[in-house]
Amino acid sequence: MNKGFSRLSVIALIVIAVMAIYSFLIPKFDYASLFQEPSDSLLVVDEESYADEDSLEIITPEVEKKKPKKKYVKKIKPVAFSEIVGGDDFSPLEPFFAKLDSYGKHDLKRLRIAYYGDSITESDLGTGKLRKIWQDSLGGKGVGFVAAVSDLSQFRASIKHTYSDNWTEYSISKISNRAKPLGLFGNVAVPSLLQADTSAVNGVSLSWHTYSMMEGNWLANPTLIILNNKSPLTIEYQTDRDTLIKEIKVSEEVQFISLSDSLLKYLSISYFPQDTTYVYGVDFADKEGIYIDNYSLRGNKGNNFIHLQDNILNQMNNYFNYDLTILHYGANVTDPIMIDYSWYRISMKKNINYLKTIDYSQPMILFSVGDRGAQLDTLWVSSPDLPYLIKEQQRIAKDTEIGFFNLFTALGGENCNVDLHTQGYLTPDHTHFTRKGAKYFGELLYGKFKDEYEKYQENN
Repeated sequence: MNKGFSRLSVIALIVIAVMAIYSFLIPKFDYASLFQEPSDSLLVVDEESYADEDSLEIITPEVEKKKPKKKYVKKIKPVAFSEIVGGDDFSPLEPFFAKLDSYGKHDLKRLRIAYYGDSITESDLGTGKLRKIWQDSLGGKGVGFVAAVSDLSQFRASIKHTYSDNWTEYSISKISNRAKPLGLFGNVAVPSLLQADTSAVNGVSLSWHTYSMMEGNWLANPTLIILNNKSPLTIEYQTDRDTLIKEIKVSEEVQFISLSDSLLKYLSISYFPQDTTYVYGVDFADKEGIYIDNYSLRGNKGNNFIHLQDNILNQMNNYFNYDLTILHYGANVTDPIMIDYSWYRISMKKNINYLKTIDYSQPMILFSVGDRGAQLDTLWVSSPDLPYLIKEQQRIAKDTEIGFFNLFTALGGENCNVDLHTQGYLTPDHTHFTRKGAKYFGELLYGKFKDEYEKYQENN
Protein backbone atom coordinates (compact mmCIF):
# COMPACT_ATOMS: atom_id res chain seq x y z
CA MET A 1 0.00 0.00 0.00
CA ASN A 2 2.87 2.27 0.68
CA LYS A 3 4.25 1.40 -2.74
CA GLY A 4 1.03 2.43 -4.48
CA PHE A 5 0.83 5.66 -2.56
CA SER A 6 4.41 6.55 -3.48
CA ARG A 7 3.67 5.86 -7.13
CA LEU A 8 0.61 8.17 -7.09
CA SER A 9 2.59 10.91 -5.38
CA VAL A 10 5.24 10.78 -8.04
CA ILE A 11 2.57 11.05 -10.81
CA ALA A 12 0.91 14.03 -9.09
CA LEU A 13 4.21 15.83 -8.79
CA ILE A 14 4.94 15.28 -12.47
CA VAL A 15 1.48 16.70 -13.51
CA ILE A 16 1.96 19.78 -11.33
CA ALA A 17 5.40 20.37 -12.81
CA VAL A 18 4.08 20.08 -16.39
CA MET A 19 1.20 22.52 -15.72
CA ALA A 20 3.61 25.02 -14.17
CA ILE A 21 5.91 24.86 -17.19
CA TYR A 22 2.88 25.26 -19.58
CA SER A 23 1.49 28.30 -17.77
CA PHE A 24 4.93 29.89 -17.72
CA LEU A 25 5.75 29.36 -21.40
CA ILE A 26 2.23 30.09 -22.95
CA PRO A 27 0.54 33.57 -22.31
CA LYS A 28 -2.87 33.70 -20.71
CA PHE A 29 -5.91 34.19 -23.00
CA ASP A 30 -8.14 37.19 -22.13
CA TYR A 31 -11.62 35.68 -22.00
CA ALA A 32 -13.11 39.02 -21.11
CA SER A 33 -12.16 40.30 -24.54
CA LEU A 34 -14.80 38.06 -26.01
CA PHE A 35 -17.50 40.31 -24.53
CA GLN A 36 -15.96 43.76 -25.27
CA GLU A 37 -17.53 46.18 -27.81
CA PRO A 38 -15.25 46.64 -30.84
CA SER A 39 -13.33 49.90 -30.68
CA ASP A 40 -13.75 52.67 -33.33
CA SER A 41 -10.23 52.03 -34.51
CA LEU A 42 -11.05 48.44 -35.28
CA LEU A 43 -14.57 49.01 -36.67
CA VAL A 44 -14.56 49.76 -40.39
CA VAL A 45 -17.87 51.16 -41.70
CA ASP A 46 -18.87 52.75 -45.03
CA GLU A 47 -20.28 56.17 -43.91
CA GLU A 48 -22.40 56.50 -47.03
CA SER A 49 -24.29 53.37 -46.11
CA TYR A 50 -24.57 54.15 -42.40
CA ALA A 51 -27.99 55.67 -41.91
CA ASP A 52 -30.42 56.32 -39.14
CA GLU A 53 -33.25 53.84 -39.59
CA ASP A 54 -35.98 56.33 -38.72
CA SER A 55 -34.91 59.32 -40.78
CA LEU A 56 -33.07 57.41 -43.49
CA GLU A 57 -30.50 60.21 -43.47
CA ILE A 58 -26.78 59.56 -43.74
CA ILE A 59 -25.12 60.36 -40.43
CA THR A 60 -21.63 60.24 -38.95
CA PRO A 61 -20.50 59.92 -35.36
CA GLU A 62 -19.81 63.69 -35.32
CA VAL A 63 -23.37 64.51 -36.47
CA GLU A 64 -24.83 62.19 -33.88
CA LYS A 65 -23.08 64.08 -31.09
CA LYS A 66 -24.35 67.57 -32.18
CA LYS A 67 -27.21 69.06 -30.20
CA PRO A 68 -30.26 70.32 -32.15
CA LYS A 69 -30.20 74.08 -32.82
CA LYS A 70 -32.45 76.21 -30.68
CA LYS A 71 -35.26 78.02 -32.50
CA TYR A 72 -35.00 81.84 -32.54
CA VAL A 73 -37.64 83.44 -30.40
CA LYS A 74 -38.16 87.19 -30.85
CA LYS A 75 -38.17 88.90 -27.49
CA ILE A 76 -40.58 91.82 -27.13
CA LYS A 77 -39.76 94.29 -24.41
CA PRO A 78 -42.80 95.07 -22.24
CA VAL A 79 -44.29 98.50 -22.88
CA ALA A 80 -46.33 100.25 -20.19
CA PHE A 81 -49.04 102.83 -20.76
CA SER A 82 -46.83 105.42 -19.05
CA GLU A 83 -44.19 104.96 -21.76
CA ILE A 84 -46.37 106.08 -24.66
CA VAL A 85 -47.76 109.32 -23.24
CA GLY A 86 -47.58 112.31 -25.59
CA GLY A 87 -44.87 112.46 -28.19
CA ASP A 88 -46.76 114.85 -30.47
CA ASP A 89 -44.72 116.29 -33.33
CA PHE A 90 -46.32 118.94 -35.55
CA SER A 91 -43.04 120.36 -36.84
CA PRO A 92 -43.42 118.60 -40.23
CA LEU A 93 -46.66 120.60 -40.66
CA GLU A 94 -44.89 123.97 -40.85
CA PRO A 95 -45.55 124.26 -44.62
CA PHE A 96 -49.27 123.90 -43.87
CA PHE A 97 -49.15 126.50 -41.11
CA ALA A 98 -47.27 128.81 -43.48
CA LYS A 99 -50.15 128.46 -45.93
CA LEU A 100 -52.59 129.28 -43.13
CA ASP A 101 -50.63 132.49 -42.69
CA SER A 102 -50.82 133.21 -46.41
CA TYR A 103 -54.53 132.45 -46.41
CA GLY A 104 -55.05 134.88 -43.53
CA LYS A 105 -53.26 137.54 -45.56
CA HIS A 106 -55.48 136.75 -48.57
CA ASP A 107 -52.50 135.54 -50.56
CA LEU A 108 -54.24 132.16 -50.89
CA LYS A 109 -57.92 131.67 -51.64
CA ARG A 110 -58.38 128.05 -50.71
CA LEU A 111 -56.91 125.37 -48.42
CA ARG A 112 -57.67 121.69 -48.74
CA ILE A 113 -57.11 118.72 -46.42
CA ALA A 114 -57.37 114.99 -47.15
CA TYR A 115 -58.47 113.02 -44.10
CA TYR A 116 -58.00 109.24 -44.41
CA GLY A 117 -59.46 107.00 -41.75
CA ASP A 118 -61.58 104.01 -40.84
CA SER A 119 -64.89 103.43 -39.06
CA ILE A 120 -63.94 105.90 -36.31
CA THR A 121 -64.47 108.82 -38.72
CA GLU A 122 -66.80 107.23 -41.27
CA SER A 123 -69.87 109.17 -42.42
CA ASP A 124 -67.99 112.44 -41.78
CA LEU A 125 -67.91 111.85 -38.01
CA GLY A 126 -65.50 114.29 -36.40
CA THR A 127 -64.37 115.73 -39.72
CA GLY A 128 -67.78 117.30 -40.24
CA LYS A 129 -67.48 119.29 -37.01
CA LEU A 130 -63.85 120.24 -37.66
CA ARG A 131 -64.79 121.45 -41.16
CA LYS A 132 -67.69 123.50 -39.86
CA ILE A 133 -65.60 125.24 -37.18
CA TRP A 134 -62.88 126.07 -39.69
CA GLN A 135 -65.33 127.26 -42.35
CA ASP A 136 -67.19 129.42 -39.82
CA SER A 137 -63.94 131.18 -38.97
CA LEU A 138 -61.99 130.99 -42.24
CA GLY A 139 -64.71 130.71 -44.86
CA GLY A 140 -65.80 128.01 -47.27
CA LYS A 141 -69.03 126.42 -48.49
CA GLY A 142 -69.43 122.72 -49.19
CA VAL A 143 -68.43 119.36 -47.75
CA GLY A 144 -65.84 118.56 -50.39
CA PHE A 145 -65.68 115.15 -52.05
CA VAL A 146 -68.60 112.71 -51.67
CA ALA A 147 -68.49 109.22 -53.19
CA ALA A 148 -70.94 108.15 -55.91
CA VAL A 149 -72.26 105.38 -53.65
CA SER A 150 -71.58 104.42 -50.05
CA ASP A 151 -73.15 101.82 -47.78
CA LEU A 152 -72.95 104.35 -44.94
CA SER A 153 -74.41 107.35 -46.75
CA GLN A 154 -77.64 107.14 -44.73
CA PHE A 155 -75.69 107.87 -41.54
CA ARG A 156 -73.97 110.99 -42.84
CA ALA A 157 -75.46 114.14 -41.32
CA SER A 158 -73.49 116.76 -43.27
CA ILE A 159 -75.20 115.90 -46.59
CA LYS A 160 -78.15 113.77 -47.68
CA HIS A 161 -77.00 111.14 -50.16
CA THR A 162 -79.15 108.51 -51.90
CA TYR A 163 -78.72 106.34 -55.00
CA SER A 164 -80.42 103.60 -57.04
CA ASP A 165 -79.78 99.97 -56.26
CA ASN A 166 -78.32 99.11 -59.66
CA TRP A 167 -74.71 100.15 -59.02
CA THR A 168 -71.73 97.83 -58.78
CA GLU A 169 -69.26 99.09 -56.19
CA TYR A 170 -65.59 98.09 -56.13
CA SER A 171 -63.67 98.59 -52.91
CA ILE A 172 -60.03 98.24 -51.93
CA SER A 173 -61.20 96.08 -49.02
CA LYS A 174 -61.67 93.17 -51.42
CA ILE A 175 -58.51 91.77 -53.01
CA SER A 176 -60.39 90.87 -56.20
CA ASN A 177 -61.32 94.55 -56.72
CA ARG A 178 -57.83 96.01 -56.52
CA ALA A 179 -57.22 95.72 -60.26
CA LYS A 180 -59.97 98.30 -60.84
CA PRO A 181 -59.12 102.01 -61.24
CA LEU A 182 -59.93 102.84 -57.61
CA GLY A 183 -59.87 106.46 -56.48
CA LEU A 184 -58.55 108.26 -53.43
CA PHE A 185 -61.56 107.03 -51.48
CA GLY A 186 -60.43 103.46 -52.15
CA ASN A 187 -63.49 102.66 -54.22
CA VAL A 188 -65.26 103.32 -57.50
CA ALA A 189 -68.78 102.58 -58.75
CA VAL A 190 -70.15 101.42 -62.09
CA PRO A 191 -73.76 102.13 -63.10
CA SER A 192 -75.42 98.96 -64.36
CA LEU A 193 -78.70 97.82 -65.88
CA LEU A 194 -81.66 97.17 -63.66
CA GLN A 195 -82.98 93.62 -63.57
CA ALA A 196 -86.45 95.02 -64.14
CA ASP A 197 -86.99 98.15 -66.19
CA THR A 198 -88.74 100.04 -63.39
CA SER A 199 -86.90 103.35 -63.73
CA ALA A 200 -87.02 103.97 -67.45
CA VAL A 201 -86.64 107.25 -69.23
CA ASN A 202 -87.55 107.02 -72.90
CA GLY A 203 -87.34 103.25 -72.61
CA VAL A 204 -83.74 103.26 -71.35
CA SER A 205 -82.89 101.95 -67.89
CA LEU A 206 -80.78 104.29 -65.77
CA SER A 207 -78.68 104.54 -62.64
CA TRP A 208 -78.80 107.64 -60.50
CA HIS A 209 -77.42 109.24 -57.35
CA THR A 210 -78.70 112.33 -55.56
CA TYR A 211 -77.33 114.86 -53.06
CA SER A 212 -79.26 117.31 -50.91
CA MET A 213 -78.22 120.17 -48.67
CA MET A 214 -78.00 119.35 -44.95
CA GLU A 215 -76.96 121.39 -41.89
CA GLY A 216 -76.44 124.49 -44.02
CA ASN A 217 -73.86 122.81 -46.24
CA TRP A 218 -74.45 124.13 -49.73
CA LEU A 219 -73.78 121.94 -52.76
CA ALA A 220 -71.12 124.33 -53.97
CA ASN A 221 -69.85 124.19 -57.57
CA PRO A 222 -70.53 120.45 -58.08
CA THR A 223 -67.85 118.71 -60.14
CA LEU A 224 -68.38 115.15 -61.35
CA ILE A 225 -65.27 112.94 -61.19
CA ILE A 226 -65.44 110.13 -63.73
CA LEU A 227 -63.35 107.78 -65.86
CA ASN A 228 -65.17 107.16 -69.15
CA ASN A 229 -62.81 105.13 -71.30
CA LYS A 230 -65.19 102.84 -73.20
CA SER A 231 -67.81 104.71 -75.19
CA PRO A 232 -69.51 108.14 -75.27
CA LEU A 233 -71.77 108.69 -72.31
CA THR A 234 -74.87 110.80 -71.85
CA ILE A 235 -75.84 112.03 -68.42
CA GLU A 236 -78.87 113.98 -67.32
CA TYR A 237 -78.67 115.99 -64.12
CA GLN A 238 -81.29 117.93 -62.25
CA THR A 239 -80.72 120.74 -59.79
CA ASP A 240 -83.11 122.83 -57.76
CA ARG A 241 -83.06 125.19 -60.73
CA ASP A 242 -82.64 123.26 -64.00
CA THR A 243 -82.62 119.95 -65.84
CA LEU A 244 -79.61 119.60 -68.11
CA ILE A 245 -78.02 117.03 -70.39
CA LYS A 246 -74.29 116.62 -70.91
CA GLU A 247 -72.29 114.43 -73.29
CA ILE A 248 -69.11 112.95 -71.84
CA LYS A 249 -66.41 112.05 -74.32
CA VAL A 250 -64.21 108.98 -74.24
CA SER A 251 -60.85 109.48 -72.55
CA GLU A 252 -58.15 107.39 -70.91
CA GLU A 253 -57.76 110.15 -68.32
CA VAL A 254 -59.95 110.90 -65.30
CA GLN A 255 -62.35 113.73 -66.15
CA PHE A 256 -63.44 116.49 -63.79
CA ILE A 257 -66.69 117.82 -65.22
CA SER A 258 -68.19 120.99 -63.81
CA LEU A 259 -71.96 120.67 -63.50
CA SER A 260 -72.63 124.13 -62.07
CA ASP A 261 -70.77 127.18 -60.79
CA SER A 262 -73.51 128.02 -58.30
CA LEU A 263 -74.52 127.13 -54.76
CA LEU A 264 -77.19 124.42 -55.02
CA LYS A 265 -79.52 122.73 -52.60
CA TYR A 266 -80.21 119.63 -54.70
CA LEU A 267 -78.44 117.57 -57.38
CA SER A 268 -79.44 114.32 -59.09
CA ILE A 269 -77.36 112.64 -61.82
CA SER A 270 -78.63 109.88 -64.16
CA TYR A 271 -76.56 107.76 -66.57
CA PHE A 272 -77.36 106.35 -70.05
CA PRO A 273 -76.33 103.86 -71.29
CA GLN A 274 -74.96 101.51 -68.62
CA ASP A 275 -71.76 99.61 -67.77
CA THR A 276 -69.56 101.97 -69.72
CA THR A 277 -67.99 104.17 -67.10
CA TYR A 278 -66.35 104.38 -63.66
CA VAL A 279 -67.86 107.02 -61.37
CA TYR A 280 -65.87 108.23 -58.34
CA GLY A 281 -68.20 110.86 -56.95
CA VAL A 282 -68.90 114.57 -56.82
CA ASP A 283 -66.78 117.36 -55.40
CA PHE A 284 -68.69 120.13 -53.59
CA ALA A 285 -66.26 122.98 -52.92
CA ASP A 286 -66.44 126.69 -53.49
CA LYS A 287 -63.51 128.55 -55.03
CA GLU A 288 -62.57 130.02 -51.66
CA GLY A 289 -62.36 128.73 -48.11
CA ILE A 290 -61.05 125.65 -46.32
CA TYR A 291 -62.17 122.10 -47.09
CA ILE A 292 -61.73 118.66 -45.56
CA ASP A 293 -62.39 115.61 -47.72
CA ASN A 294 -63.39 112.58 -45.66
CA TYR A 295 -61.85 109.41 -47.11
CA SER A 296 -62.76 107.08 -44.27
CA LEU A 297 -63.41 103.46 -45.16
CA ARG A 298 -64.75 100.91 -42.67
CA GLY A 299 -62.33 98.11 -41.84
CA ASN A 300 -59.32 99.90 -43.31
CA LYS A 301 -55.94 99.41 -41.61
CA GLY A 302 -54.26 102.16 -43.62
CA ASN A 303 -51.82 99.83 -45.37
CA ASN A 304 -53.68 99.49 -48.68
CA PHE A 305 -52.46 102.59 -50.51
CA ILE A 306 -49.94 100.55 -52.48
CA HIS A 307 -52.87 98.88 -54.25
CA LEU A 308 -54.08 102.17 -55.73
CA GLN A 309 -52.88 102.90 -59.26
CA ASP A 310 -50.33 105.69 -59.34
CA ASN A 311 -51.68 107.24 -62.56
CA ILE A 312 -55.15 107.63 -60.99
CA LEU A 313 -53.69 109.06 -57.78
CA ASN A 314 -51.55 111.56 -59.68
CA GLN A 315 -54.48 112.85 -61.71
CA MET A 316 -56.65 113.29 -58.63
CA ASN A 317 -53.88 114.92 -56.62
CA ASN A 318 -53.34 117.41 -59.44
CA TYR A 319 -57.01 118.33 -59.24
CA PHE A 320 -57.46 118.49 -55.45
CA ASN A 321 -54.02 120.01 -54.79
CA TYR A 322 -54.03 119.14 -51.09
CA ASP A 323 -52.20 121.25 -48.53
CA LEU A 324 -52.25 118.60 -45.78
CA THR A 325 -52.88 114.85 -45.52
CA ILE A 326 -54.07 113.26 -42.29
CA LEU A 327 -53.74 109.50 -41.72
CA HIS A 328 -55.89 108.23 -38.85
CA TYR A 329 -55.71 104.46 -38.32
CA GLY A 330 -55.33 101.74 -35.73
CA ALA A 331 -58.83 100.72 -34.66
CA ASN A 332 -58.80 97.79 -37.09
CA VAL A 333 -55.24 96.81 -36.21
CA THR A 334 -55.41 96.53 -32.44
CA ASP A 335 -55.76 93.06 -30.91
CA PRO A 336 -55.85 92.64 -27.10
CA ILE A 337 -53.48 89.65 -27.11
CA MET A 338 -50.91 91.00 -29.57
CA ILE A 339 -47.64 92.62 -28.53
CA ASP A 340 -45.60 92.52 -31.74
CA TYR A 341 -46.70 95.18 -34.25
CA SER A 342 -43.46 95.35 -36.18
CA TRP A 343 -45.30 93.88 -39.19
CA TYR A 344 -47.65 96.87 -39.17
CA ARG A 345 -44.78 99.35 -38.88
CA ILE A 346 -43.06 97.81 -41.90
CA SER A 347 -46.30 97.80 -43.91
CA MET A 348 -47.29 101.38 -43.04
CA LYS A 349 -43.83 102.75 -43.83
CA LYS A 350 -44.03 101.13 -47.23
CA ASN A 351 -47.44 102.70 -47.87
CA ILE A 352 -46.47 106.17 -46.68
CA ASN A 353 -43.34 106.13 -48.80
CA TYR A 354 -45.50 105.08 -51.75
CA LEU A 355 -47.77 108.07 -51.20
CA LYS A 356 -44.75 110.34 -51.16
CA THR A 357 -43.83 109.19 -54.65
CA ILE A 358 -47.29 110.05 -56.00
CA ASP A 359 -46.61 113.75 -56.35
CA TYR A 360 -47.24 114.26 -52.64
CA SER A 361 -45.52 117.54 -51.88
CA GLN A 362 -47.87 118.45 -49.04
CA PRO A 363 -47.03 117.53 -45.42
CA MET A 364 -48.57 114.51 -43.72
CA ILE A 365 -49.40 113.64 -40.14
CA LEU A 366 -50.28 110.32 -38.51
CA PHE A 367 -52.96 110.23 -35.81
CA SER A 368 -52.54 107.37 -33.36
CA VAL A 369 -55.36 105.05 -32.45
CA GLY A 370 -57.70 106.42 -29.79
CA ASP A 371 -58.80 104.27 -26.86
CA ARG A 372 -60.20 100.83 -27.53
CA GLY A 373 -62.25 99.44 -24.70
CA ALA A 374 -61.76 95.86 -23.51
CA GLN A 375 -63.72 94.04 -20.82
CA LEU A 376 -61.86 92.55 -17.89
CA ASP A 377 -64.50 90.46 -16.15
CA THR A 378 -67.18 93.11 -15.68
CA LEU A 379 -64.86 96.13 -15.87
CA TRP A 380 -63.96 98.16 -18.95
CA VAL A 381 -60.29 98.99 -19.44
CA SER A 382 -58.00 100.05 -22.25
CA SER A 383 -57.01 97.17 -24.49
CA PRO A 384 -53.63 95.94 -23.11
CA ASP A 385 -51.98 95.94 -26.54
CA LEU A 386 -52.39 99.69 -27.12
CA PRO A 387 -48.96 100.70 -25.73
CA TYR A 388 -47.27 98.32 -28.18
CA LEU A 389 -49.29 99.60 -31.16
CA ILE A 390 -48.92 103.29 -30.33
CA LYS A 391 -45.19 102.91 -29.79
CA GLU A 392 -44.93 101.49 -33.31
CA GLN A 393 -47.10 104.32 -34.67
CA GLN A 394 -44.71 106.83 -33.10
CA ARG A 395 -41.84 105.05 -34.82
CA ILE A 396 -43.71 104.98 -38.16
CA ALA A 397 -44.07 108.77 -38.08
CA LYS A 398 -40.45 109.29 -37.06
CA ASP A 399 -39.01 106.92 -39.65
CA THR A 400 -41.06 108.43 -42.49
CA GLU A 401 -40.47 112.01 -41.29
CA ILE A 402 -44.13 112.95 -41.00
CA GLY A 403 -46.02 114.53 -38.11
CA PHE A 404 -47.50 112.60 -35.19
CA PHE A 405 -50.48 113.26 -32.92
CA ASN A 406 -51.06 110.99 -29.92
CA LEU A 407 -54.85 110.90 -29.94
CA PHE A 408 -54.88 108.33 -27.14
CA THR A 409 -53.22 110.79 -24.78
CA ALA A 410 -55.36 113.69 -26.00
CA LEU A 411 -58.55 111.76 -25.21
CA GLY A 412 -57.40 111.10 -21.64
CA GLY A 413 -54.98 108.18 -21.77
CA GLU A 414 -55.32 104.83 -20.05
CA ASN A 415 -58.92 103.73 -19.44
CA CYS A 416 -60.31 107.01 -20.78
CA ASN A 417 -62.94 105.03 -22.67
CA VAL A 418 -64.83 104.61 -19.40
CA ASP A 419 -65.26 108.35 -18.82
CA LEU A 420 -65.95 109.01 -22.51
CA HIS A 421 -68.69 106.40 -22.54
CA THR A 422 -70.18 107.76 -19.33
CA GLN A 423 -70.39 111.20 -20.95
CA GLY A 424 -72.17 109.73 -23.96
CA TYR A 425 -69.23 110.21 -26.32
CA LEU A 426 -68.66 106.52 -27.12
CA THR A 427 -71.00 103.76 -28.25
CA PRO A 428 -71.49 100.64 -26.08
CA ASP A 429 -68.34 99.09 -27.60
CA HIS A 430 -66.31 101.79 -25.78
CA THR A 431 -64.43 102.50 -29.03
CA HIS A 432 -66.54 104.31 -31.66
CA PHE A 433 -67.85 107.85 -31.31
CA THR A 434 -71.52 108.68 -31.00
CA ARG A 435 -72.75 111.80 -32.81
CA LYS A 436 -72.24 113.71 -29.58
CA GLY A 437 -68.78 112.23 -29.27
CA ALA A 438 -67.97 113.09 -32.90
CA LYS A 439 -68.66 116.75 -32.19
CA TYR A 440 -66.43 116.57 -29.12
CA PHE A 441 -63.73 114.90 -31.22
CA GLY A 442 -63.98 117.58 -33.93
CA GLU A 443 -63.64 120.32 -31.33
CA LEU A 444 -60.64 118.53 -29.81
CA LEU A 445 -58.93 118.41 -33.21
CA TYR A 446 -59.62 122.07 -33.88
CA GLY A 447 -58.21 123.03 -30.47
CA LYS A 448 -55.06 121.00 -31.12
CA PHE A 449 -54.45 122.56 -34.54
CA LYS A 450 -55.14 126.01 -33.11
CA ASP A 451 -52.57 125.51 -30.32
CA GLU A 452 -49.93 124.17 -32.71
CA TYR A 453 -50.55 127.01 -35.16
CA GLU A 454 -50.10 129.57 -32.40
CA LYS A 455 -46.80 127.90 -31.44
CA TYR A 456 -45.73 128.15 -35.06
CA GLN A 457 -46.56 131.86 -35.13
CA GLU A 458 -44.59 132.48 -31.94
CA ASN A 459 -41.53 130.74 -33.39
CA ASN A 460 -41.79 132.56 -36.71
